[in-house]
Amino acid sequence: MKVADWRKARALLWVGITAITLVLLFVLHGDLQIPGLPQGSPAFVASLEPWVFIIPLLIATKALLVVLRPVFRAALKTHVRYEADIFAHFQLVSYVVWATVIGLVFLVMIGGGAQQFGFLGTAFVSAALIYVMQEPLLNLMGWIVLVSMGLYKLGDRIEMNNTRGYVVNISPMNTTLREFGGILYGDSFTGRYVTIPNSQIVKGNVFNYTKDTPFVWDQLTVNVTYESDVKLAEKLIFEAAEEVVGPMMRENRVHLRAKYEFADLADYMAEEPKVGWALGASSIDMNLVYFCPVFAKGSYRTRLVKRIYEKFMAEPRVQFAYPHVQYVPSDAEREKEAARTKERMAVAR
Repeated sequence: MKVADWRKARALLWVGITAITLVLLFVLHGDLQIPGLPQGSPAFVASLEPWVFIIPLLIATKALLVVLRPVFRAALKTHVRYEADIFAHFQLVSYVVWATVIGLVFLVMIGGGAQQFGFLGTAFVSAALIYVMQEPLLNLMGWIVLVSMGLYKLGDRIEMNNTRGYVVNISPMNTTLREFGGILYGDSFTGRYVTIPNSQIVKGNVFNYTKDTPFVWDQLTVNVTYESDVKLAEKLIFEAAEEVVGPMMRENRVHLRAKYEFADLADYMAEEPKVGWALGASSIDMNLVYFCPVFAKGSYRTRLVKRIYEKFMAEPRVQFAYPHVQYVPSDAEREKEAARTKERMAVAR
């Protein structure tokens, strides 16, 4: 079944459930008589309060939101570029609607139970509910922080709770990510969905890769032997970076500067390829720093590695450093080997 057909079927299902619920309510109240069923009465409906009002209200709200979702999408399709942003706006509307409905439900329950519970009973029940619902309440608090501060939205790439992914759903309880990276190389999608409780927003860090711009900085480390011409190695790395990312970085640095919180940041950000040196245990470590689109970071890194490898292989004065074991004989062993060589030469004569 296609996605559009499934959405229509789901909308019809909830409309049908709402209609059946209303018909049942009229039958129980006595306003509608169905042959073969006993006659309802207002007194019987009154005995079911407050649930006789709460359940139809919740079902009708769900049906209304399911029906309005495609209407909302069609209305904003010409004004909002990305579909993810459309659904993000609809989610905010749905949250407001649900908050209003839950508030009404709470008022109905308080009104229906005021004669049955005293002050101490109400306080005890409230304390018990808070204790049992502390994790859901913390999730709700995280969602409020998320919405009020705009930490991320649908369609953003984020990292939270040691998981990186593309935000595909946000609810008051949790955030759903389509995971990338993880078990795979680079930033490839893994095909897995990750559900993270919103409480992690107030417990840990949230990294947003695409909040202001689609660009992120990356670093590629190239290990060069101490015996190599290191200045030539640096030149070759610069040439590879210029061919792969240089033009792209210069084309977009003005756009990046417009997003800096302070003008001084332009003096510290790498807006062109830069190579830093470091002394390693068995190599000179050259760190190439550059920025690229977050959605293509793995592709740019692969192209850079290929280009640097080709240039190093074509230049004998530059060699990659790699872990290996080299046997260095002692002076005594060298003297013994020299003596054996002389004896073999004497025998040969």
